[in-house]
Amino acid sequence: MDINVAQPAQESYAIVYLDAEHVCFAYQGENLTMTDSDGVFYPRVTLRRCFPLSAGHTNILVRVPDSEDSLGCELGLIADVNELPPDSLDAVLRELRLNYFVPNIQRIVSIKEEFGFLYWQVETDRGDKDFVMRDSVIGSVRQVSPGRWLVIDINQTRYEVRDFEALDEHSQDLLNRYLLL
Repeated sequence: MDINVAQPAQESYAIVYLDAEHVCFAYQGENLTMTDSDGVFYPRVTLRRCFPLSAGHTNILVRVPDSEDSLGCELGLIADVNELPPDSLDAVLRELRLNYFVPNIQRIVSIKEEFGFLYWQVETDRGDKDFVMRDSVIGSVRQVSPGRWLVIDINQTRYEVRDFEALDEHSQDLLNRYLLL
């Protein structure tokens, strides 16, 4: 069986929709791979949700990631992942879960400020977690909607406060003190 390994395409600004029924996604080790409808094999692809993120499983961007040798490229959009064959759908949903894993902060145990960093101890819906963020909160905290906040640590891991009012008083006090809400 001949396998064509794809080379990144030239820059293009046209929206290219991938034929969900004729592309194949699978994992080789920890890498998500794709074979397009022309039989071209991509040994590593990444997936990103397009705006709005709340659209869930529609308009998913497929791209070849940057490497040491070259810049990556966009391959196209999947209009709706539910149109993929079952095995491909499973692989794509797994990849999206990995990339969009956002624990919900349910309680803040402590926040300590030291040398320009904030050291957090929190309880999330995924268990206890310690993380570090810069004390310049302008680039690290975003209000998603009233009472709902996104907190981003120094590794770009995202945590969510879904409902500020639902937090206990101690957690609210810490958020008000350190994030100046």
